[in-house]
Amino acid sequence: MADRTFVTNEQALNQATTLKAALAASKLRFFDSTLSPDVNTLVADMIAAETTLTGYPAGGYTIPAMLGPGKADGGGAVITTPITDVAYASGPSVALGGGWIELAAGDSYVTFIFDPPRTLAGIGDVIMFARQMLQGRNA
Repeated sequence: MADRTFVTNEQALNQATTLKAALAASKLRFFDSTLSPDVNTLVADMIAAETTLTGYPAGGYTIPAMLGPGKADGGGAVITTPITDVAYASGPSVALGGGWIELAAGDSYVTFIFDPPRTLAGIGDVIMFARQMLQGRNA
């Protein structure tokens, strides 16, 4: 049998616990649909396209603590952001193209894209946002 590397369930839970600690007090930030990020996109590009949604907090929504970790179906371990309600309150409509999670120190951790973009245009329009992060799943 060839050499190989794998992650045990215990190790996956340890990885997820380490990531959970690293993401404490992180920020959830959104950019509008004018940005089409790829692997070469800079944080400055995302900040320049950050949403103008009325009521959106400067610097994004604080993620007080990730939930979990727990074992994931199919192997590995998962942590989850708490649900964040991103709601239209007033003003012009916005189309959110995605966003990113920013560590407490200000470094960008991960980017996500909405496909299709999510439009918020009237009272009652809301995105109930949560993101899961999987650690330690073996191929």
